[in-house]
Amino acid sequence: MSVALTFETLAKGDVIPFALTVTREEIEGYLAATGEDPARWTDAVPPLLLAAFMVGGLLARVPIPLEVMHTGQEIEAHRAVRPGEPLDVRITVAALSQRKGATIAQFEAEAFSGEESVFVARISVLAPPPAGGEA
Repeated sequence: MSVALTFETLAKGDVIPFALTVTREEIEGYLAATGEDPARWTDAVPPLLLAAFMVGGLLARVPIPLEVMHTGQEIEAHRAVRPGEPLDVRITVAALSQRKGATIAQFEAEAFSGEESVFVARISVLAPPPAGGEA
């Protein structure tokens, strides 16, 4: 029986896998919302959209407390991802530490097309100490 992960039960090295495919319609919605030039993204997924969907996949699988703050993100595209291209995403808890009651977590999200690594996002978050906890 597998145990559901929560932010509080995460451990360094935990891996959260899921499949992801970004559709042309999702890209069009993103472009309309951001005002980006659609001519630039006729045959590629915008990297920030892909990173957002990877974070969304993490949030769908690991409940994150509302008070958690996103403190940083890096992205690294190895090549363009095509609309409709099926990806296997693996999000690894790269680092997890406690400091004065706060939890600092770093995730490395990697997207694969077959065996090829096509995109990496590194995400850092900070959860403040619980109310009434150590300051």
